[in-house]
Amino acid sequence: MGKVKSFTILYDRAVDNCVPTYSSGEWVSGRIIVELDAQIEVKVLKIHAKGQAYVHWTETHKSGSNSRTRHYTQQIRYFKHEYFLIGTDGSDQVTVLPPGRHEYPFSLILPQTPPLPASFNGAYGNVSYWMTAKLHRPWKMRKKVKEMFTVYDQVDINTPLLLTPQVATGEKTICCCCCASGPITLNAKIERKGYTPGDSILIFAEIENHSSRKVVPSAAIYKTQTFHAQGRKKKAIDLVTKLQGAPVLAGKMESWNGKELKIPTVPPTLMNCSIIQMEYSLMVSLDITGSLNLTVNLPIVIGTIPLHSFSNQATNFNTQYGMNYNSFNNTVSEGPPGNSDFLFTKQNLGYQMGDEMS
Repeated sequence: MGKVKSFTILYDRAVDNCVPTYSSGEWVSGRIIVELDAQIEVKVLKIHAKGQAYVHWTETHKSGSNSRTRHYTQQIRYFKHEYFLIGTDGSDQVTVLPPGRHEYPFSLILPQTPPLPASFNGAYGNVSYWMTAKLHRPWKMRKKVKEMFTVYDQVDINTPLLLTPQVATGEKTICCCCCASGPITLNAKIERKGYTPGDSILIFAEIENHSSRKVVPSAAIYKTQTFHAQGRKKKAIDLVTKLQGAPVLAGKMESWNGKELKIPTVPPTLMNCSIIQMEYSLMVSLDITGSLNLTVNLPIVIGTIPLHSFSNQATNFNTQYGMNYNSFNNTVSEGPPGNSDFLFTKQNLGYQMGDEMS
């Protein structure tokens, strides 16, 4: 790097090169570090912080022998703040920095209301947060460094909505050679809507097979990511875990009295993002020989604060995903106007090897 030996952003919470984690309303603090082998002139040293949700995918549309690719993009900015440590844009004044290590401490408070969505990285979009520092010198290429940080959301399953039992019912009649057999019915219930990784979902089900065919019951958890852009949406569905029960023969009945399906280590449900949702659901199905399955859907929410635990400390996930399980608002806003900002100490001056510089 020539005279600039290193140019880095160091977060106070960074440990063993791991990306630090914060929540809405907390302070993000650290230092901009400039290490020099020789004296340099600096016009501008500035830092900015950004938080945004971004969605993008492409679709190919064919018309006869012609085809065209269309891009679908949507973005919401949650905050953008910039602060000058040395100089200002458009100024010709320069500051001389001697050789050595120069440190510029910073603090930024994250917006608290509305809560920020958690960091997320999905198939067609992401929610991301980062700091960027830029060093401008006369007649030199600009130097730039970028460091991500993670935002997590505390999803407490000890709320009335998430403690409510979930019930679903389905029925199917099979026709064969213009003759209908008796109906197949499925009633499924779980104790609540909210769970945390490691919990076991207790599934209660009643299966009545009045048809002439065998049916095989199963239960599976699916994760659905939904991305919204320019009035369209794109989905990505993944199987999380599954179990299968014993077959139910023609004319027979079967019951599940608390069959356990354990939730593996998965990211919690993402809240507060209008252009990206990620929801979990428990699907209880009957595989019917020679016919389409009969399936009922029981939505669930994966949280970070376990049942009967009221600690203010949520599980620390370096990558968070999720959804806003309120109805999607097609009017995409630019997010909050920004009630966060930088706060600098040491009169906004860097200090060299622990000593303040004028």
